Amino acid sequence: MTTALVLGGAGGIGAAVTRRLAADHDVTITHHSHPERAAQLAEELTTNERTVRTLEADATTEQGVVAAFDAAEEAGELAVVVSCVGGWDYPRITDLTREQIDDSLSLNLVSALLVLREAARRVADGGRIVMVSSAAARVAPARQSTYAAAKAGLEAATRVAAKEVAKRGVTANVVRPGATDTEYMRSITSEKAVEAMASSNALRRLGTPEDIAGVVAFLVSEDARWVTGDVIDASGGLA
Repeated sequence: MTTALVLGGAGGIGAAVTRRLAADHDVTITHHSHPERAAQLAEELTTNERTVRTLEADATTEQGVVAAFDAAEEAGELAVVVSCVGGWDYPRITDLTREQIDDSLSLNLVSALLVLREAARRVADGGRIVMVSSAAARVAPARQSTYAAAKAGLEAATRVAAKEVAKRGVTANVVRPGATDTEYMRSITSEKAVEAMASSNALRRLGTPEDIAGVVAFLVSEDARWVTGDVIDASGGLA
C-alpha cells in the first residue's frame, strides 16, 4: 500500500490536498495546533480501503519533520510528500524585528529545507514531492518581505532538489497559489484587503483550497511524470 504525507494537512489548502490524495493513498497528515480539526478530517476520510492518520508535529524543528516522515513510513511505502506549511504577517520592512525575521524564515523556509531533505532521502523511487509556495515570491507585495523572501527560497531549493532526486525517477515541483480563501487568510486580513485581492486577478475572485488541491493532484499523478523542477502558478491570472 502506498502512502502520502501532507505536512500542514489539517486545514485550508492542506485539508483540500488531503481529501484529493485520500482517494488513492493512505495519508498521514501533520498539524501543529489543531488536533480536533485533524481528527475530524481523519474520521471523515478513513474508510475500509483508506486510512488517514494524524500527527502533531512542529515542522520548523528537525525533530518534528523527522517524526512526520517516520510516521508516514510506518504506514507503507512513501510515494507522495506535499508540504503546505507556511504563514505570514504584515510588518513594514522598516519595522522588522530580528525575532520576526527568525520566526518567518523558520516557518516558511527552514521547514521547507527540512522537508525537502527528508523527502529526498525517503520518498520511494518514482515518487512525487510538491511544495506549496505563494504568489508573494513572484509579485513581492508590500509588507511581506520575510514571507516573500522565504517562499522564493523554497522555490529555489525545490528546483535544486529536483535535480538531485531525478536519477530515481522522483519529481519535485512547486505550486504557487495566489490569494486563497481560507480561514487563516480571513483571520489576518481586513475585508477591504480581501476585496482588493479578489479583484487583482484575471478571474476576479479568490482562489479556493480545492483550486490549489487540483493542481497538486495533477503534479502527483502519472500525467505529470515529465514535469519536474517547475513552479506552477495557481493564481487566477494574477499579473
